[in-house]
Amino acid sequence: MSQAATYAFAYHQLLVAIATSVCLFGTWVGMRHFARARATEGTTRLGWLFMASVGTGAALWAATFISILALDPSLNSGFEPKATAAVLAVAIIACLAGFEIGSRHFTLAPEAGGLVMGGGIIAMHIIAFQGWHIAGHVEWNAWGVAITLALALSLSALAVNRANRPVTRWCRHGAAIVLAFMICVMHYALTASTSAMADPSVVLPAYLIPAHVLGLAVVAAVLLMMGSGFSTYIIDLRSRTESADRINQLSFNDTMTGLPNRIAFNERLAFDAAEAHEKAHKLAAFSIDLNGFKDVNDAFGHGAGDRLLIEVADRMRRVLGPAEFLARQSGDEFLGLQMSGNHPQDAQAFAERVAAVFAEPFQVGDQQVNLTASIGYSIFPIDTPERDQVLSYAKLAMYRGKTKQRGSTICRYEREMDDAARAQRALARDLQGAAGRGELELHYQLQTTLGDGKICGAEALMRWRHPKRGMVSPGEFIPLAEQSEAIIGMGEWALRTACRDAAAGKIPGMVAVNLSPVQFGCNDLAETIHAILLETGLSPRRLELEVTESTIMSDQTHGLHILRKLKAMGISIAMDDFGTGYSSLATLHAFPFDKLKLDQSFVRRLPDDAAAAAIVRTVLALGESLGMPVLAEGIETEAQWQFLAREGCAKGQGYLFAKPQSLAQLPTAIDAAARFVRDEPEAVIPPRVALAG
Repeated sequence: MSQAATYAFAYHQLLVAIATSVCLFGTWVGMRHFARARATEGTTRLGWLFMASVGTGAALWAATFISILALDPSLNSGFEPKATAAVLAVAIIACLAGFEIGSRHFTLAPEAGGLVMGGGIIAMHIIAFQGWHIAGHVEWNAWGVAITLALALSLSALAVNRANRPVTRWCRHGAAIVLAFMICVMHYALTASTSAMADPSVVLPAYLIPAHVLGLAVVAAVLLMMGSGFSTYIIDLRSRTESADRINQLSFNDTMTGLPNRIAFNERLAFDAAEAHEKAHKLAAFSIDLNGFKDVNDAFGHGAGDRLLIEVADRMRRVLGPAEFLARQSGDEFLGLQMSGNHPQDAQAFAERVAAVFAEPFQVGDQQVNLTASIGYSIFPIDTPERDQVLSYAKLAMYRGKTKQRGSTICRYEREMDDAARAQRALARDLQGAAGRGELELHYQLQTTLGDGKICGAEALMRWRHPKRGMVSPGEFIPLAEQSEAIIGMGEWALRTACRDAAAGKIPGMVAVNLSPVQFGCNDLAETIHAILLETGLSPRRLELEVTESTIMSDQTHGLHILRKLKAMGISIAMDDFGTGYSSLATLHAFPFDKLKLDQSFVRRLPDDAAAAAIVRTVLALGESLGMPVLAEGIETEAQWQFLAREGCAKGQGYLFAKPQSLAQLPTAIDAAARFVRDEPEAVIPPRVALAG
């Protein structure tokens, strides 16, 4: 082989390698965008489909022209500008149509989309060859051209099949490899099917784009487009990762005070109890409850109360020793642990240090307020050998101290502290059969579409009117009902009553009912709910069941099985109190909830608290990505409503719109809520992730 022939062969292979590489990288970026499109809905999905089509189409466009140039690089040639632009347009449109069809849900959708894309690739080559002028003549082999067309159709169908039906995480890479392989084999098939002969008498028109200029231009343009597309993907990936990290952080940290939460406390308790056994030490558990905090909330508002809790946490954090641990449980209650070999003396000293931080008044706005703390503690294994019981005993001691005297109190658990426990047991006995005696009531809190202020449903809330004590707080009797499993009958009564009221036209829109973790232990829960729907005549599509993540975490397989059965009936499933507790992304991945209910602890700090605003935006962005609308709880001010509406929160409920009302008072609440209806909905911007700082 002569030196010139060797050079021509090497140059030919180099151009083929460049075409294949450009196609491989460009289509890889496009397939990543296509994967995001498959995971989203609405305008977001269309945006990702367009990005995928532009990236993949541009890569195929560049690879097509480079492969044509490689047919015979030694010939003087050029391309018509209009044909060059037309090939790019056909590439993008064919990819967009192929991806759109391929992402549908009929049986052969991926293959049909691939055939459409393959047809577009064939059209690209036809237009490109018609716009290619050489200083000579080209002869074609019909059989070779037919083979090339068959390769284009079959390999395109295979690529979209792999992208839309990935068996493993590598299938999307395989789709890009298939398209790059297609460009490569089509080139060699065309090389074997064509014969180009130079003819000095042929003069190329002056308006043509020279081959070497077009080659450099398309590579540069595609690299720029692929860089832009890759940057978009990286930014989106980073945003989703930050959203996931922030949501995951909610599982172990109290976002307001920065202290560990109850989950982190339980893990530390288990670890320290094991250490106490091993080192022959003792472990003190503390329950710390603030006195007077409710008065601050009532007098100055929840915002001032939140700032006060942050200062309380900071003061207590500063007095912690090396073997001491502090966490926030909820509201104004904190938990502590202390490992020592000198209990109960060290436990008493720790409690006194904590109580001392309340000696100085706290600044709330332009006023000073005094708080005190009731502190109870119990020592493991002196007071109890059971690790899980030591905190219960600490709480008993705290409540005992709170009832004994006003102000800061420190009380250690004593075995005779059973009076309160006996009173709780008496209340639990009264709770048995409360539904049958007509003591239970349902109150309804209206839910509103934030965009236009219209009522879209109501949440059913259980109330207990005790014959002697009057109204008993749900926070008091619901835990008792769950402990005694009376909640099963009470929950069934609540569900039947709510469905009957809604079916009778007394509840506007959807009716939401809470399900207890105890109810999920019943294997026939789905059948019971189905029977209630048949009995009351309520459409399943008007019923929404609210569950907290802890409801299904004790037996996730069983819980998800029940949820899927309920969803199959047409019942909507909402995750309640999202942002507290576990807030696990794995649970959202395992089950497609119809709604996320944003916990009121974040809403009430809006819009002035930057950290709360960032968390709310994160949850809204997560809901948008997963196709799960978000309902915000605890909306109390116009400013909170406006903020949530602007950020894209779909629905809300709270005292701003309506307080929970009995069925008899509900029509009045509905009439009063009509003042929030807007003729023109608020402009909504897409949820976004924002970082506080």
